[in-house]
Amino acid sequence: MLVSMEVQVPDGLSFVKAFLNSVDVESGGDDFGDLRGFRRWLRDNGRTSAARTASEPDLHLARRLRTALRQEVAAHHEGIVDAGGTSDLNEISAEIPLRTTFVDGGTTLAPAGAGVPAVLGEVLAAIAVADMHGEWERLKICPAGDCAWVFFDPSKNRSKRWCSMAVCGNRAKTRSYRQRST
Repeated sequence: MLVSMEVQVPDGLSFVKAFLNSVDVESGGDDFGDLRGFRRWLRDNGRTSAARTASEPDLHLARRLRTALRQEVAAHHEGIVDAGGTSDLNEISAEIPLRTTFVDGGTTLAPAGAGVPAVLGEVLAAIAVADMHGEWERLKICPAGDCAWVFFDPSKNRSKRWCSMAVCGNRAKTRSYRQRST
């Protein structure tokens, strides 16, 4: 019997992770490949209202945000200082309205719009909150070229490298061993 070793991702970041993993490098699948697929992804992720009103410009904005965020997440591995996506992220985030809300004696960020802009606002708000708690940089992209899956690094020293040591880590170690042996 296999026991799942999936790590519990903090609430807001689980949606961010799903957003970033809407593209599958290994299979070539892309949930944002067309408007129909994007609407399906929104419904599958509990954003039915946004799915009904999603348009081509919304899809284009979602793709741009996902690409820039994946570049940013790639920089979360130690040794990578800047992925070069910061200016893109600033430009894209200017198109997504957020507001401060006051809840339970504290504050948080929330989407200010409706439809797809609100969904993308959820993503940005969750990232801002996670960053304040030191959790944003725990989202990483597997460096395996045929994987590039976004995963959450729960390790105390934030040193987890692979999405799965049993799969991607093992492949990399096997390749390295074979190269040394030849």
